[in-house]
Amino acid sequence: MSYWTTREVAKYLRLNEKKIYAMVAKGELPAARISGKWLFEKELIDAWVRQHTSLPDEGIMRALVDRLLVLQGSDDWLLDQALGVLRSEIEQAVVSARVGSFAGLHAIGQGRAHVAGIHVADADLPRALQAGPPKYLVGLFGRHQVLVVGAQHKGAVEGLEDAVERGLRFAIRQPGSGTYRLTETLLERAGCSVDQLDTVGPFSSHLEVALAVAHGTADAGLVIQVAAELTRQVYVPLLEETYRLAIPAALFSQDTVARFLDRLLDWLDKRKPDQAPGYSFTPLGKLITPRIGP
Repeated sequence: MSYWTTREVAKYLRLNEKKIYAMVAKGELPAARISGKWLFEKELIDAWVRQHTSLPDEGIMRALVDRLLVLQGSDDWLLDQALGVLRSEIEQAVVSARVGSFAGLHAIGQGRAHVAGIHVADADLPRALQAGPPKYLVGLFGRHQVLVVGAQHKGAVEGLEDAVERGLRFAIRQPGSGTYRLTETLLERAGCSVDQLDTVGPFSSHLEVALAVAHGTADAGLVIQVAAELTRQVYVPLLEETYRLAIPAALFSQDTVARFLDRLLDWLDKRKPDQAPGYSFTPLGKLITPRIGP
């Protein structure tokens, strides 16, 4: 260990010696009194400086990423399976929150997430990505969105417009989720709107929507196929969408982020169709690069 005198620590912190004495007297600065003199351990002073350093949001997330990776965004069953395995295999902790695609992108912009899981239609991507830092998009998989319906409505409901016309109780996802936006889009194509639905919820996950229909709390809802199959519900296929990770350009090449992404893509690459019903892996690893600069 090496120590500084009061004069040396004052020079290091660019403060006068009187200020150093005052801080020591108040217990604000780590110090040891030896033979009537104050001595300051260099490592403790550096730690004290780090503790009192204010960083901008992006700086805070960059400082955390070696120890903690924060992923916010869209709910997805297969991604949850992958994270459950990878958490025990990679060096840093990984935490995730189901807040929805658009809310996940907002979290990146606000410096509250390193990565966002999103399923946003290509037509909506420019608007969705314009706020916040430039982002890379990495394809993970395609997944089937379906309309799950109560058994009593089997054969009578073929699309969201039928849910409107029949006045069915519709389990809705939270605003800010990609599935809420998809619900809006499909209804708009049919000449309807969300306001015309008799909604129940909102719900924060596909499985919650499927369970609401299974338990009779709702008559129909939009979910990914695997949620319908896990709950053994009747469903109507609607479309396949691409699920991606959005990663800020400033973090894309960062070592721990790159290692996490490599491990995740490798895990997904080994999945077999029967292990992931309602998924396809054509988009796996496909990259959309951001436009940086004019």
